[in-house]
This record gives sequence, structure tokens and C-alpha cells, in this order.
Amino acid sequence: MRFPADPARTTLPAAAIAAFNERGYHIQPGVFSTAEVAQLNAAADRVIARDFEKGAPPDGFTGRDGDPLAVIKIDNAWKADATLADAALSPRLGHIAAQLIGAPGIRMWHDQLLDKPAHGGRVITWHQDWAYWQMIAECRTVTCWIALDDVRPDSGPMVFLEGSHKLGIWKLPTGITGDDVQKPAVPADFNGREVPVIIPKGSVSFHHGLTLHGSDRNFSAFRRRAFVSHVMSTECTYRPMQEHMNEFVMQKQPDHPAAGEKFRGPQFPVMWPIAS
Repeated sequence: MRFPADPARTTLPAAAIAAFNERGYHIQPGVFSTAEVAQLNAAADRVIARDFEKGAPPDGFTGRDGDPLAVIKIDNAWKADATLADAALSPRLGHIAAQLIGAPGIRMWHDQLLDKPAHGGRVITWHQDWAYWQMIAECRTVTCWIALDDVRPDSGPMVFLEGSHKLGIWKLPTGITGDDVQKPAVPADFNGREVPVIIPKGSVSFHHGLTLHGSDRNFSAFRRRAFVSHVMSTECTYRPMQEHMNEFVMQKQPDHPAAGEKFRGPQFPVMWPIAS
């Protein structure tokens, strides 16, 4: 594996876990080195160019379709490229995520490769990730957002509504991508601040599945690429409630979980603990 476990960089102090429980997010600098990010960027650009090293396509590919300012979004790119697979499934991410949510182990849910072009993209309105993942019965999920480029204040960074994970689940927005920001009507006594995620490449932002977040267009002259590993506790169970890409793939595989059973199978590899 290109990105092996590194406990010296991924063991969290109790204060960091307590802050995650309070705020709904955690920033871990330097999870991937400059040389490792260069490998990831080369792999990301291969997949964006539809060069699939592993001979198999990703599960989803939303391209620009002739619009050079549109965002590229690729789902489960780990299936197409070995370098991206090693990053998405890295025990570094699994170790941190397990500590943050107090899970005995971590499985991959799915990944997303995102390329927001210079002077491009559209508004990603306020939303919660788990709201789109209702086939996971328990909200024991974490989004691990790897910065592949330096994230600038003007390049369309993610913005968290701090502490919003404590407010429960919200109705899905009317269209997640567009020109308008659909802010949720939070309680009058809620004082959570909006926190832009301005981080250098190689750093990773982790957020709870109920943390409200969104992003603006990229107003800068630089690309904003990210590779996102969405993960869940190994204790999470399958609930056939809301259609999802993962369900269609999972059901084609032998011995897939039935309703109420824990997730298993090749669609959801274990990231942590490391198999002996």
C-alpha cells in the first residue's frame, strides 16, 4: 500500500476527539506528504481523463459535457485506479475516523473525486451527507476530505456550520447544486458559526454525517481538486429505504447483507483495523 498506517501522525489526543463531538468536524494537517499528494494528483488526472489503470470504470462519472467550467464528480474512483484505491482505503483515514466516532472499525462507504475548475463550479448548498445515505441505518459516518490542491478563501472552500450535527436530520435541499444557497432555518438559540475549510494540500478535513456544510463557486485562477473518502463504522447496518448507487452494485454481489445486517462484501472494504 502506498499510504500505509502512520500512528505517529494519526493518533488523536482526547481534546481533539472532544472538539469533534462539540463542533462536528476535525482538521488533521499533513496526513499526506507533498510527494504523496503529487502521486494522488497524477492518479486523479488519469481518471479524469478516463484512463482507468485497473481496467474497470468508477461507479459514477459526471463530466463537463462540453462545459469547461463545470465540476467533475467521480464516484468510487478507487475501483479504477490503484493509487486512488490506496488513498481512499488508507488506514490513516480509517484510524482517525474510528477515533472520532468511537468505532471498533471502519469500512469504506464510497469515495468521490472532485475537480472544481478555476473560475468555475456552482454553489453546493447546505446539506448533510448522511441525509443522502439512508440505506445506512445508523449515523455513524465520517467524511474524510483530502485536499489535493491548496484550498484558498476564494477557491470555493467547504464551509461548515459548526455544531449543526447536534440538531438532527434536515429535509434534503431542492437540488444540491445550482445558483442559490438554501440555508436551513436553524433554531433561534443556535449560535453555530460558519467555518470555511482553508487548508493546504495533503491535509484532511473530517466531518460528522450530520454536519451541515456547503461551498461556493471557485472565484480563483486555480483548480480546487479533492479526493473524498466517505466511511462508516463496521457496526453499521443495511436499511433498504432510500435508493443509492451503492445498493444497486451491492445487490449484484453474492452474499450481500439483508435488511438489518451489518454491511459486508467487496463494495465496502474494511479500512481499520488493518487485517493481520
